[in-house]
Amino acid sequence: MKITQNQYINKSKSTKNIVNSEVHSQLNYSCDISNGYIQSKNLSLFNGVSEEMDCGGNSTFEYAYFLLSNPKKSNVSIYVKNSIITNLSPSPIISKVYYCVEDVAGNLDSSNNTTITNSNSSGSMPAGRIFFGNDVEKIYGVYGQNLIIPPYNMYTSNENGGIVISPGFSYLFEISPVKEEITSNFVMSFSWWEEPMSSYLD
Repeated sequence: MKITQNQYINKSKSTKNIVNSEVHSQLNYSCDISNGYIQSKNLSLFNGVSEEMDCGGNSTFEYAYFLLSNPKKSNVSIYVKNSIITNLSPSPIISKVYYCVEDVAGNLDSSNNTTITNSNSSGSMPAGRIFFGNDVEKIYGVYGQNLIIPPYNMYTSNENGGIVISPGFSYLFEISPVKEEITSNFVMSFSWWEEPMSSYLD
């Protein structure tokens, strides 16, 4: 039987007051089964990383872009577990986060470094794809967040399924150096799980 995400174990037990044996209280508690365990068990948890990128300074480009995309005909919903930006340069970088991105005008490369996390799988590959590049002319999405990542540091965003990417949409990060004259290097990774669209009707 398939385990559904956000499953909980709920138990209750009675405790006896030592001072007054006639007084009883009930202790209620819940234990959350980690999403990572559930999705990995269901062979639906994936990780991926981009290639190292640069911009600013001696680089030809002012910005770099990273996307987690859900193809139009995937028939799955992508739930972002976490996203990590690693700053490999001696200067801080700025990241603008775009949500509900319907399209990007430009040239991007697709990462080959994506994998399922459960080694017991038969080699299933994700529908979701990671794209990266510098040559982007226009973003058709909603700008909703701004981040600053210190030098030689990383920023981890634990979305925990709070970001849902429907077919035909993307989750996009635009990176640029705080000091434009300094070339900045960085890499980005995503972790996510996928569920069939039909699960909404189950």
